[in-house]
Amino acid sequence: MSSLRQSLSIFLPLITGVGLLFCLPNIEELIKFERLAFLYPEKFEKEHLFADCSEADEFKITILDFSPDPEANLNIESYLLDKEALEIMGPEGGSPIEWAQFLAQTRLDDDRLTAIPSSLSWDDATELAILALQEQVDASPALVIGIQGEFINSEASIPDYLQASVIPLEIPDTIKLPEIDHVQRPPSIASDSFGISEVRGLKLESAGEDKLIPMLVQWGDKILPTLPLASLLKSQHLPPRDLILEDGGYLRLGEDGIILKLDNEGRVAFPVVEAEQQSASKLQIYPEQAETCKIISPSNAPKSTRNLQTQIQQAHSQKYRERTTYRRWPLPFELGLTLALVLLLQIRKFWIAPLILITVIGGSTMVGQWMLISPLILATITSFFCPRDNADRQKS
Repeated sequence: MSSLRQSLSIFLPLITGVGLLFCLPNIEELIKFERLAFLYPEKFEKEHLFADCSEADEFKITILDFSPDPEANLNIESYLLDKEALEIMGPEGGSPIEWAQFLAQTRLDDDRLTAIPSSLSWDDATELAILALQEQVDASPALVIGIQGEFINSEASIPDYLQASVIPLEIPDTIKLPEIDHVQRPPSIASDSFGISEVRGLKLESAGEDKLIPMLVQWGDKILPTLPLASLLKSQHLPPRDLILEDGGYLRLGEDGIILKLDNEGRVAFPVVEAEQQSASKLQIYPEQAETCKIISPSNAPKSTRNLQTQIQQAHSQKYRERTTYRRWPLPFELGLTLALVLLLQIRKFWIAPLILITVIGGSTMVGQWMLISPLILATITSFFCPRDNADRQKS
């Protein structure tokens, strides 16, 4: 009878522990528990670190460090349509025809970003002039146009010209985006990339020395990018569908691209540095000397867009630089550890189980391996419920 109890006290905990070891990948709640219980050095460092748990059911976590890289410079310049540039454009100082000529002259047949912070909008332009401009807009593959939105409780549906800019994201309830339902000056041309350059009445809040810049806005149940985000997508040649919003507010531009940490209102903290704006006449006279990504600002562009160059450069530098992957221990090791745990539990001392679990968790953390602890806990609990000899009871 004594040998039977001894066998049960070993084999029953071992069978339950090993059984759970094999079944655990199919139990979603235990996977979540294991993910929370697994400690790794970066777990409590939230700034510019993203834990990719997409393969958590295979017990693999990849940590991406997207700290700003000072060497990741984007060749981008900001230009102003000042008096000199407007005089070169023509006597009407920025008509659709003159804008068409300007884009044709400065495009250089490349696909580098060109951002215009103000909507190309005219009330009295002829159809022929708009068609000429539309042709040039269609021929500019990386053109982004900013439009100003506001919320007036109009209950209007999103206009057709914004449909191509809609981002197919599901926003969790924990993030409350700025809302718009009206465009102040609807553009006169169509484009596949509009960005909200300003939300009327929305003041940019400070975060230390930085400003909190909105990345996303909401029109009804549709999500639109702000001008900085639309510009980033174009500069990386990514369609809106390649945006990924991860748990915790991490916005990823593709699997291997820029990572932005959003707050609970869809904003990112960026430096507030106004870039020095050169005269756009440089582009008109010497287009070959300005082969860069370009921001072309009319004089009536929103004041907040003067920081656009800095925002784009800062975000561009937040591609992940380092990745660290933590994987599960090899199965033979886990089986051996489970057996060792069960044998040590035969000592029947109350402090044995906590000491083993602490040692296992600490050891896994130190060596950067993922140890599944649910099977060990189950084996420990089963062991303490197994029948014991009287001699064992007297010793304990």
